[in-house]
Amino acid sequence: MKRDRTDAAWAALCASDPDEMSRDEVAALLGEARVLRAWLDSVEVRAARRLRELEASGRAEPAGSMIANAGGHSSRDGHSITEREELCGQMPDVEEALCEGQISAGYVDAMASAARDLPEAGRAEFTAMAEQLLARASRLSLDAFRRECRQLARDIADRAAGPGDDEIARLRAASKVTRWFDRQTGMHHTLLVLDPLRDSRLHAAAAAELARLRGAAGSERLDWDQLKVEALVNSVAGVTTSTTDDEAAVTNGPGPSDRSRRVVDRVPEATLLISYDWLIGHADHGICETEDGEPLPVATARRLCCDAEIIPQVLGGNGEVLDEGRSRRTASRSQRRALRAMHRGCAHPDCNVGFSSCRIHHVRWWWEHDGPTDIDNLLPLCERHHHLVHEGGWVLTMTPDRVAIWRRPDGAVYHRGTTIDRVEHQLRIA
Repeated sequence: MKRDRTDAAWAALCASDPDEMSRDEVAALLGEARVLRAWLDSVEVRAARRLRELEASGRAEPAGSMIANAGGHSSRDGHSITEREELCGQMPDVEEALCEGQISAGYVDAMASAARDLPEAGRAEFTAMAEQLLARASRLSLDAFRRECRQLARDIADRAAGPGDDEIARLRAASKVTRWFDRQTGMHHTLLVLDPLRDSRLHAAAAAELARLRGAAGSERLDWDQLKVEALVNSVAGVTTSTTDDEAAVTNGPGPSDRSRRVVDRVPEATLLISYDWLIGHADHGICETEDGEPLPVATARRLCCDAEIIPQVLGGNGEVLDEGRSRRTASRSQRRALRAMHRGCAHPDCNVGFSSCRIHHVRWWWEHDGPTDIDNLLPLCERHHHLVHEGGWVLTMTPDRVAIWRRPDGAVYHRGTTIDRVEHQLRIA
């Protein structure tokens, strides 16, 4: 395996002084650190392989335990490294790319996680796509690559499934609730492992309660994380907050003090997005996922359509008004559906917060810039990036074709690109 790139990265790191660097120099330094870290990860992969051999002959303890203890990792990390080694053994090109710093360990773990539950034949089909996977890894962020790997594994499983197989039944059977108490911190932990359908129902109810809580008196004293916790607990306990909500308010004057408010109640709405041709069986691939971008078996979507109240989301269809102008300040439910169909989550390029946890932001601000409540002026932003734009000095603008330009407080362009990420995955079964 080549070492020239790794040696160059080590030399650059040894000769650097981050305390005196500019922004671009720090970015270059982090790139060198990534190369070296990837090489170290590849060393651990080879160590795990050797430990498996030693374990098989009775000369070493299990590889995961040895890696955790000798390498200073948690037991979970030790297991991840052994799983990484197993995948690299089946995909030598991936191991070589890791060794040379072309990809990070996170990309290898994304592939390993996606292939984990595939049957033997399906896993072989997945690992045979190493060249295509590496090509996509070089172009995508880790979050986007992880999503494509999951969808590819889902496509392979769907194609291999027989007519009587029910993927969602398998996932439901694997769902579980685990509860424990941490004596060191005094905190109680509840772990929910849910199939996509029950997870969507739970979080749709929690999102509706969160919207009510945000309009309740005293909510300003709670930070965003505490509001989300309270909303989830309330939804599980069957508690519904009575609130006044300015999202349905009519504005009567020039500023926030002139807003009238009325009591509203929100009906939870779970959303599934699927390509129509795939739904009706006229295509062998497409989009089939929850509103936050999690893949869902297409067979499950077809079954759900038998019972669900379906709202076709052809943007602007069915006579729904998607441009409100200055007649209302906040996005309507129809506008939220339209935005949800285009965006999986926060429009910041480095963020993976799902749509259900985002606020709808006026790119041209409602109060300061007289920005209209029209689709062309609305974007989903998480709390952190919403704060970044309003109080953090960042400037966000957007073109009519939804290309966003993010500028740092110093005026430099940080990112320019489309905000629409609800696009079809590129990884395809041969």
